[in-house]
Amino acid sequence: MSQPLSIRDVYRARRFLDESDRSRRGLALADLRGRLSEFCADRGHPNVTAAIQLIAEAHRRGEPAAWVGPAGSLFYPPDVPPGTLDWSALAVVRLDRPQRQARAADRLLRSGAFGLVVVDLCHSSRPDITTALLGRLLHLAEEKDSALLFLTATDPEGPSLSSLISIRARADWTDVDPFRLRSSLTTVKDKRRGPGHRTCEIYHGPLGLR
Repeated sequence: MSQPLSIRDVYRARRFLDESDRSRRGLALADLRGRLSEFCADRGHPNVTAAIQLIAEAHRRGEPAAWVGPAGSLFYPPDVPPGTLDWSALAVVRLDRPQRQARAADRLLRSGAFGLVVVDLCHSSRPDITTALLGRLLHLAEEKDSALLFLTATDPEGPSLSSLISIRARADWTDVDPFRLRSSLTTVKDKRRGPGHRTCEIYHGPLGLR
C-alpha cells in the first residue's frame, strides 16, 4: 500500500518541475532575482529585445519594472508588440554617464517597488562603475529580492562589467529577414548553474524592417 505524499514531497516535486521548466525556457526573471546580471551583444542590440521579454514577464507577475538608459537614446516603443508591456508599470530614467545611471538604479532598488531594473549601457564603449557602488547594488538586489540587469555592447569573450556579475549571457541575432527575426541567448557565466544554457526565440520583424 503506497504511503500518502507529505507536504515536503509535494514541495520537492513542485521545485523539481519549476527547475525543469526553467531549464527548458532558458533564463527567466526568477533566475536573476537577488543577483547582478549582464546581457552583452556586439551588434544589433538583441540584448535589448531579451530585456524587453523579462520586463513583460515582470508585468505578467504584477511587478513594475524600470529602465535606466542614456539621455540621448531609448529603445523604440512601437517595435514592442501591442499588449506585451504594461506601459503604466514601466518607469524610464534617462541620464548620461554609467556611474549616474547606476546611482539611479540604487534609488530604484532601494524603494523596493521594482521586481526588475534594467540599466542600458549599450552606448558606453567602456562602462565605468565603481566596485563599491556595484557592491551596494548587489546588496540591495539581495535584500529586495529584485533583479538588476545590465545591458552592454562588449565582447562576450572579454571580461564582464565586474566580477560581481553573477550571470552573464551573450545575445545574438542568428537569422534576420524582413518578416522573421531569430535571436539566441547563451549563458557564458552563471555562478549557480554553470555556463552553456542556450535559448532561441523567433520574433516578427518590426514595421520599419518589413
